Amino acid sequence: MSSATILQPHHLSSSIFYPDMRLAESKDVILQPLSLLVWFSGAVPCHLAHSNIPIEISVSLKDEYKSFMVPVIKIASQQPHPSNNSVAFSQSCSADNNMSFSFLPLPPTFDHTDSDHWAELLDNIQSWLIKSVDPSTPEWAWGQEVFWYAFIATNPDFPGRKWLFWDPSISLEGQFIEEWVGNGGIVSMAIDDDSELATVSTHGGTLDYIWSEFSRHIALFYPYPLVSTS
Repeated sequence: MSSATILQPHHLSSSIFYPDMRLAESKDVILQPLSLLVWFSGAVPCHLAHSNIPIEISVSLKDEYKSFMVPVIKIASQQPHPSNNSVAFSQSCSADNNMSFSFLPLPPTFDHTDSDHWAELLDNIQSWLIKSVDPSTPEWAWGQEVFWYAFIATNPDFPGRKWLFWDPSISLEGQFIEEWVGNGGIVSMAIDDDSELATVSTHGGTLDYIWSEFSRHIALFYPYPLVSTS
């Protein structure tokens, strides 16, 4: 269906700006500098963070202007970091890494194509989330997304037909579940390098898709084998 969209992690922000213009003596037009403020929504799990996290910023012009000007990026100011920041960062991350995930690793018998297996996992995730995690922490946002992956794998017809109720402390929020509900439970995936879209029309295809996204999301806070080997 043409109304379906690809469900994928958000990793890029892009905006179009229109700088002020000044008329030069030569009657040419000079674009005035832009001052931009960039902030970062969300938090990086400690095991993925380092003392320096590189950020790539690029500026592009339409083809018809590229032969006349070149954009130049300059960092005007940067907040200084205390000399003991790396020590505090290391200590903080060591404390955060003590977070345990009672539902991980998954048992070797886990079958991602079986909704009954997902239902058992769903109960374990919900119990861990509401009993062990502070809702104000990044672990809660991560765990809530994990919960919704398992919920849809358990109830692939949601929001249609019958589905299990969940704890009211877990809100219907998060990129995956909001896009799922917004698309009416329709998933489209790129099937080749040209990003041609194919709509997933079977429960098996949906569970395969969820397993792939679930595995990728789990790795953000759990950089270990997802399924136990023993």
